[in-house]
Amino acid sequence: MPLPLLPNVVDLTKEALLAQTSLTALVSTRIYDRVPGTPTFPLLVVTSVDEAESPEPAIGEARVQVDVWGKLLSELGAQTQARLITRTLQSVVRDLRGTWTAGHIVNSAHLNTIPQPDPDSGRTRFIVDLQINSQS
Repeated sequence: MPLPLLPNVVDLTKEALLAQTSLTALVSTRIYDRVPGTPTFPLLVVTSVDEAESPEPAIGEARVQVDVWGKLLSELGAQTQARLITRTLQSVVRDLRGTWTAGHIVNSAHLNTIPQPDPDSGRTRFIVDLQINSQS
């Protein structure tokens, strides 16, 4: 019998992040899989960096990147706002575990955070790497 397909880890992570009220208090529902055409900042962008099936069948192991996009660097409080959103994201990572419409998060962990201001847009940005283990 074939194993069930693993969930789309980006959709699953977005759904779980949208359920975190301390995070949505800061970014509202602006959690995307890419920066929209006419964005409102601050916002989060979730992408999958690496996905594999774990040694245990039907468990997916994914490294997920969340880009925290803030205000323009020239705006007052830009770094403070982006850091607050980043710290809040880090604090809710373990709360992503559970069953969601898009699948089940077995385990979630914060791996690292890199400050990465965007020179092209002049915006604050932090890159947050997460480990998401999922199953259908």
